[in-house]
Formats: sequence, structure tokens, C-alpha cells
Amino acid sequence: MFYSPFAQDPQATGLHFYVRTTQSPELAENTIRSVLRGLDSKLVIDSMRTMDEQVDTSVSNERMIALLAMSFALVALLTTGVGLYGVLAYATAQRTKEIGIRMALGAQRRAVVQLVLTDMTKVALTGIAVAIPLAVVLARWMRSQLFGVQPFDPFTMLGCIAVTVAMVLLASALPARRAASVEPTKALRTD
Repeated sequence: MFYSPFAQDPQATGLHFYVRTTQSPELAENTIRSVLRGLDSKLVIDSMRTMDEQVDTSVSNERMIALLAMSFALVALLTTGVGLYGVLAYATAQRTKEIGIRMALGAQRRAVVQLVLTDMTKVALTGIAVAIPLAVVLARWMRSQLFGVQPFDPFTMLGCIAVTVAMVLLASALPARRAASVEPTKALRTD
């Protein structure tokens, strides 16, 4: 953005003035309009906005893009959760025979649920252990694109870890309950 003198612009369509005042915006607008009308009644005052309104207007596209990115992120998170549930349900179904043997040998339902949740938590922790250093390296690489955000924000990283663990626990809760409700005799008969 650059400024050029009004007299040198062959296609000038108007002027913009910024006025600092201690008055309320409504009172200042009335005062400015009356002063300009007193100077030249032919002057057209197109619009008046407060600085907050001007800033809101100038960043509306960025806000729209941020909202769109957040919406896509939520859709990606939901899709990931559904996919994770499918993988975990399949992995648990593959262990039906093993779970049936454990229950036939006296394992409690709570122990079966804990077994499945522990295995899935190990998977989540492995994913976190790989993702966090990768995210830090990528954030440093993209430092020039970040405005007002540090490449390594501990609160954001902790939030991501919490969301990941919660998603894994939520996605593995139903398969774990199903595994705990397996009848040992039926599980041993399946191939």
C-alpha cells in the first residue's frame, strides 16, 4: 500500500480522513458533517466509520478464511475419529478369540476393557511422540508464515495431546465394551 498526492492521481474518486476525537462517534459524526456543510454544501460525505468498524471491514476476509479453516479442521477431526473407531473396532474384533480365552480362564470384564484401552493408549502415545517433534520442526520451517504465534506454543501442543488422547479413548471405548461382553464359548467357536 502506498500513498500518493491527491492532485497527482488522475482517477481520484475521493478522500479519506481519519479524525481523532474524545467525543462519542455519533456526536463526532454530527459535528464533522456540520463543519463540512459549512465549508462547502456540495461536498458529499459518503460514509463514516469508527476505527473498530474500519478494522473489522479490513480483516473480514481473513476472518472468513480462518473460520473456513477451522470448519475443515473440525471435519478432519471428525473423519479421523470415525476412521480411528473403525480401525480399533476391526483390531478388537480380530482379537475376539484371544479375549474369549482370557475370559474363559477367569479374566474380569473390567480387565478386558483395561487391556483394550491400554493397547490403544500405547498407539496414541506413539503417534504423539512422533507428531510433536515433527510439528515443532514444521512450525520452525514455516516461521515466516506465522504472525503473532510462536513456532512452539506449549498450550496448543498440550491441547492437541489432550484432544488426541480423548479421541483415542472415545473411539476405543465402544470396541472395548464389546470385547468385554464377549461370551467365551461363542468366541472360542469362531474362526
